[in-house]
Amino acid sequence: MAIVKDFLYNNLKHNIEAGKMQYGVALETTSAEVAEVLATTDYDWLFIDAEHGPHNIQTILNVARAIAPYEMTPVVRVGEAAAGTFKQLMDSGIQNIIVPMVESGEEAAQIIRWAKYPAEGKRGMGAGVVRASRFGRIPDYQQRIDDESMIMLQIESLKGMENLDAIASTKGVGAIFLGPADLAVDMGLGPNILHPDVVAKMEYAIKRIREFGVPVGTIAATPEQAKHYADLGVSFFALGADTAFLASAADSTVTSFKAELEK
Repeated sequence: MAIVKDFLYNNLKHNIEAGKMQYGVALETTSAEVAEVLATTDYDWLFIDAEHGPHNIQTILNVARAIAPYEMTPVVRVGEAAAGTFKQLMDSGIQNIIVPMVESGEEAAQIIRWAKYPAEGKRGMGAGVVRASRFGRIPDYQQRIDDESMIMLQIESLKGMENLDAIASTKGVGAIFLGPADLAVDMGLGPNILHPDVVAKMEYAIKRIREFGVPVGTIAATPEQAKHYADLGVSFFALGADTAFLASAADSTVTSFKAELEK
């Protein structure tokens, strides 16, 4: 059977490299149907949140399959980093992984070792029998995947900010994703990502990371804040979540009908 599509081509990675702003949306539920609905929108990538959402390898795989016919790229944020986590996700065909709460260059280097094949890393070899290589039908999988995958390290604490240079300069890092909400909490400001002190930390981090030639992603509270961060060098955003959209639409609908019917 012929392979009719280049399954390894990473749209998100190549679009970022080409200077095209990439817009993502978080999937907090495990619903493949909801994921497919989101894939029909103008979002570019799906933020499958296995850190805060109840995902496991099977739900992640179901979601990835659901959006595969579309242009949307799956990105998984793991609950914790471990060698087995990377093997399962990457052997299942997930090429873009976000690791939360990275706080040192040593952590960054270990993560990259788990994600890359020798000699760059220590990823175990199972490519001949797994979905990532289309069950052995992509003969150059091992040669290409390290270049096509994008391992993103999330900096979201004061300690991570202190060690920003060591993290961003780690060989093999695909991008840095900044987490302003946890950073704000760590600064004693609550989850206020609009606080001037948080914004100042974010501004410095964005500019400094770009000096290393590493792409930067983050979230934003408003379109104006997103534009400000984009002007500083951010090239991909996570904007909104399925659960928030559902709650907002439900509240809006029932409130408007009750207002009319209960006059």
